Parts: sequence; C-alpha cells; structure tokens
Amino acid sequence: MASTSNTSDLTYMSVAEIAPLIKNGELSPVDLVQSSLARIAQLEPALNAFLDVWDESATAAALAAETEISAGKYKGPLHGLPVGLKDLIDYAGTPTTGGSAVLADNIATTDATVVTKLRDSGAIFMGKLNLVEFAFGTTGLNAHTGDVANPWGTERITAGSSSGSAAAVAAGMIPIALGTDTGGSVRMPASLCGIAGLKPTYGRVSRAGVLDLSWSMDHVGPMTRTTEDCALLMNVMAGHDPRDPASSNAEIPDFTTDLFKGLAGLKIGVPTDYFFDDTVDSEVKASVRTAIELLSANGAEIVELSMPWVNKARAINFGVILPEAVSIHEKMISEHADLYTPAVRSRIQSGFNVSGIDYVRAKRAREWFNHQMAESMKQVDVLITPSVPISTPTIAECTPSPGNPGQGTELPRFTGVFDVTGQPSHSIPCGFTENGMPIGMMITGHPFDEATVLRVGHAYEQLTNWHQRPPTDIPEAN
Repeated sequence: MASTSNTSDLTYMSVAEIAPLIKNGELSPVDLVQSSLARIAQLEPALNAFLDVWDESATAAALAAETEISAGKYKGPLHGLPVGLKDLIDYAGTPTTGGSAVLADNIATTDATVVTKLRDSGAIFMGKLNLVEFAFGTTGLNAHTGDVANPWGTERITAGSSSGSAAAVAAGMIPIALGTDTGGSVRMPASLCGIAGLKPTYGRVSRAGVLDLSWSMDHVGPMTRTTEDCALLMNVMAGHDPRDPASSNAEIPDFTTDLFKGLAGLKIGVPTDYFFDDTVDSEVKASVRTAIELLSANGAEIVELSMPWVNKARAINFGVILPEAVSIHEKMISEHADLYTPAVRSRIQSGFNVSGIDYVRAKRAREWFNHQMAESMKQVDVLITPSVPISTPTIAECTPSPGNPGQGTELPRFTGVFDVTGQPSHSIPCGFTENGMPIGMMITGHPFDEATVLRVGHAYEQLTNWHQRPPTDIPEAN
C-alpha cells in the first residue's frame, strides 16, 4: 500500500475524504495513525485532551488494517480510521475512570457495544479522552484530570462534559471521537470547538458498557469534522442491543441516503420564544439568524413557532438527572466522598434532597413537555436554534472560588431541552465571534429522524465553509 508523501495534509481531512484514499490503496492506515500520533505528541499535554494514548496497540491495529485492505477485505469507510473514546466508555483491559479518582483502578472487563461495533467496522482506537468528572458538569473543567483547553483559544473552555473529545477533533489529533450527552455534553463542546456533534434519538445507539449519569437521558453520539462524518458513524453505531434495556427496535436507515437531497421542500421551525430572547449573546443570535436566512434563500421554508412553555425544560432536565445520578453514585459517594472533586461531590449530594414525589413530578412534567414539543413540531421537519446562549468564557472565569460558583451555568440552557425530549439534535459551526471563537447552530428533528437533521446540516455545510476553518496558533507541547 502506498504511503502519503505529506502526512501533515491529513490533519484536518474528514472521514469522507480519507476513506476513499484508504480503500483505493493511496493511503496506508499506518501512515494515518502515525500522523495522528505525531499530532497528539505535538499538542499534548498543552490541550490536555487525552488521558491515555495507546501508541502500540493503535500501530498494531493499523498494520492489521493495512494487511486486510491489501487482501481485498475492506470493511467500509471507518476501516483504518483513528477514533478516540470519552473515558466513560469501556474498552476491555483498560481503565474506565470517568475522569475521577474514585474509579482510578476500574479496569473494563468487556467492550462497550459501540466499541464492538466500531472495531467490527475496522476503526482503530487511539486512547481515552478527558472529560468532566463523571460527565457531571458543563464547562469542561476537571480539578482531578486537569482542564481541557479550547484549540481556538487555550485560555478558554471547551464546554463539557465531552471536553477532550471536542478538543481532539478540533485540533486535528483524530478525525473521530465519541462523546455522551445528558444535558448537552456532545453539542455544547462541539459548538464551542467548531466541530459537528450529533446527539441521536434516545435509544438509537446502545449505552451498554458506558458509565451512567442519568439512565433515562444518557445518549452516546459521534463528534467529527463534518455532518457527513456523523452520518457515516451512525451507520455503524445505531441499532438495537439486548444489553441496553432502553435500546430501540426502530428500523435503521442508511443515514447517508438523504444527505445530498438539499433543502427544497423542507420546513424549518424557528421558535419565537426562549432560544432568541434578550439574554442570548448578540453575536450568537446574529450568526444563527444569518444561517436561517441562508437556508431560506436555498429552498427551505421558514415557519415561526410559538413555544412559551419551553422554558420549563431546564427544571425538568435537572429534576430527573439529580435523583438518577445520586442513585447511581449512592454507594460510591458514601464510601469515597473524599475522592470526588468538591464541585461534583456537591452536585451529586444535592440529589439526596430531591424527594421521591419530586422525581415523579419531574417525570410527569417530562411527559407533558414531550407532548407539547411533538404538537408544536407537527408542521415542521426540524427546529433551528443556537446551540448555546453565550460566547465562550475563559477557564479562569469558569473556575469556582470561595463565594463564586464560576461562569458557564447557562451553557446547557438550550441543549438540555432535547435531552428531555430525547429527539435527535445536531450542532454544527455557523460563524465566529469577534474574538475568533466558534458559534454553533443546533438542528433538531423528530424522534428517529436523524436522516433529516443530517440532511439539513450537510446542506448548510455545502453553502458555507465554517466547518473547514482549522484553529491556528495552538501552543505545542514543550
């Protein structure tokens, strides 16, 4: 198999661009993996995206992939592609720590279902990615493993909790990462780091072998450079899994089939309430509004929707997450409270104050809320909103101190709406602030209609080049 003459050219290529080169023998998986490892060595630990890098096993897997492909046993577009795993996801024989000292000695005995599916597709696992401790936080900060720096401005946050996943893809270390999303933890960091991040419909992708935060709202999703890449990942990741009681039996489409159909005939809902109110950063609103106008000019019909009830989502989101999280952590936190970082310990322990009746009320409110959303969206194919309501704050601004909880609490205000409903929801870049930080637009569809969400995202990317802009001036490791 031929070697590429300049592996640095691979840094920001998408899966859809790389895969044909590997399939046709123009690029060796070994060269691709070595390029990825070189980029990781160049930028770590300055970004602090990786908790562990599996140089030897990744290189061995790349050699195996090269042999298979040369022998005509090509498995598909992920064959030979480097992937990073958020450290909630089990990879047999390696630690799954959840970014916490509590699970420092927790060695996975089996693979998560998503790992098995990706391995069967020929993907190559590069290591574990940093995150907010136990995925319970929005800023991306972790006092135990260290904060992840945003490649677009290393003094600024990535958002969380899939902080390392977003930073690694945005910085060109790997083309694919997996994240999880309970209140926005795929879409928030995707937005702040200028990449594509999809939260599939609840139950569409198995959570078996993934540490729980809130079992009725947890999702696993792809984080990539483009919407098309998310679709390619979904073709591998989606499907029923008997290991996951919430796993759906819904028919699995080819998620790439509708990508190139354009915008004609689609109705896009734009909420008139909440998502564009006066508390939303003006640059964020302007960028998303401009994106909506561009979609309208290229064939989509814009439908304004009154959704005055949507502001109740945040209370419902937390009303469900807190008691579910404390039920998961009850034994560990009673025995090892001192090993939790103070912010996460306090957050989990607050769940003890939620009564059983309050949890039931939150669940009933969730059913009511989901009905309201379904009724409102009957006349549209997707909703478009900002991904997050604020521009990217600095790490210092978000770091708690005595008497100051830190900024960033508003980050999940919009994303959490669609963890309550479980709808497919996708963040893609749609602009930049004056200080050069990415702005994300969120596309949300009907349950199990990821195909239309991805269609809109891909169509927008064909009309713009925001997703093609790489960060510059990333500090290198010493």
